[in-house]
Amino acid sequence: MIQNKTKINSMENLVKFEAGKIYRMKYIGNSDLYTDFQCVKRTAKSVTFNRVDAPETLNKRIKIHGGSEYVLYGNYSMAPVIKAQRLAK
Repeated sequence: MIQNKTKINSMENLVKFEAGKIYRMKYIGNSDLYTDFQCVKRTAKSVTFNRVDAPETLNKRIKIHGGSEYVLYGNYSMAPVIKAQRLAK
């Protein structure tokens, strides 16, 4: 029972994607390389982004790790990541 209570508490403090905010996608192979995406739509299970500097739309299923939501750009081990805690400055 304690494990379930801990999981509920961690879900309350979850960092979530919010529509209208700009997030930074980072690449695993080069930490200086990034691409900015604006969140245009969010549901309970998915999120839609528009790339800031190019006409590209990205619709992905939300995953959770370490108290934050994230999405993977691709389906491979070194895929770039957009995290909810990484807002563009």
